[in-house]
Amino acid sequence: MLALVAILLFPLLFLLGTGVTRILYGNKGKGEFFWEDRFLAGIILLIGLAEGAHLGTLARGQSISVFKNLFLIAILAVTAFCVAILAVGRILQKRKGLAGTVPAKNAFYPDWKGMDKTEKVMTAVILAVFLGLLSRILFFSAVYQGQDLTLETVMSFLHTGKLYEVNPMTGAFYEQGVPSRLKLLCLSTLYAGICSFTKAGAETVVWHFVPAITLAACYFAYGSLARALFPKVRKQRLQFLLLVSILLAVGDYAYGMESFGLLHVGFQGTSIRAVVLMPYLISLCLRRKWKLAVCVVAAEACVTWTLYGLGAGVMVILIFAISLGCRKALAGRREGSAWKNS
Repeated sequence: MLALVAILLFPLLFLLGTGVTRILYGNKGKGEFFWEDRFLAGIILLIGLAEGAHLGTLARGQSISVFKNLFLIAILAVTAFCVAILAVGRILQKRKGLAGTVPAKNAFYPDWKGMDKTEKVMTAVILAVFLGLLSRILFFSAVYQGQDLTLETVMSFLHTGKLYEVNPMTGAFYEQGVPSRLKLLCLSTLYAGICSFTKAGAETVVWHFVPAITLAACYFAYGSLARALFPKVRKQRLQFLLLVSILLAVGDYAYGMESFGLLHVGFQGTSIRAVVLMPYLISLCLRRKWKLAVCVVAAEACVTWTLYGLGAGVMVILIFAISLGCRKALAGRREGSAWKNS
């Protein structure tokens, strides 16, 4: 069952992501998003649905079965809505005589068939490194268990059938409660829901399945960043991804490194933020896609501990906003000086 979920997950995320970009930006954004964006936007939406179901579960008795039902209903409803949005858009295109038109070749629709030998070699190396990292995650349990109770928390949810009923370390009921900010994070509930739905073991889902999805999302995120940095030169994008792949392969030497988090605690919210949300957010900011950038900030608040919901994503957006403001101010001064001199 878990394998079936993994197979269906990728097309589902692409569908949801396509619907999200169409809703936020309409038809004018159709040619402005990479195919990586659709997958990553689908992940952002899935996190949002999980958070909504998680909050609904907390409000209705903290039952895992309630979360599972709410989450599945939300996925089905949003999927149907996205299909309807895309179908209506296709019908309107046909009525306007736009269907069947082929977009011009540009940075967003590269000609992948025109690779030279160097580009093919780099692509093969990137794929080989990815498969090597994936095999490490799937077939080796090199999980860092210090300073983390995710697996124990998920198992406590499954054992009691409720959220935050007992202390995952002692099995005893909480005497002083759980911090409210911690209870708002949805990852442990999502993992428990996946276990309940697929009947898979908590260790398989938390230590292998989720980190494998995180690894794929990491490559999509850095692929999107590469396209934003080098929109017209495919070789430079491949060089960037090759460098990222090498750093991921050799950079797991210490706790706190992005590679360490990806390969050894890829299920943690901090790891997802570091290798997926942050590179994708930078890509969006470089392209001025602020609506979707705000969605990434909201997703960060759902998966990791932040200060009143304000985390690293807010700082990234502020840095970009300040730099753009300074750039416009300097440009305005230069134009004013040129006008006076004339």
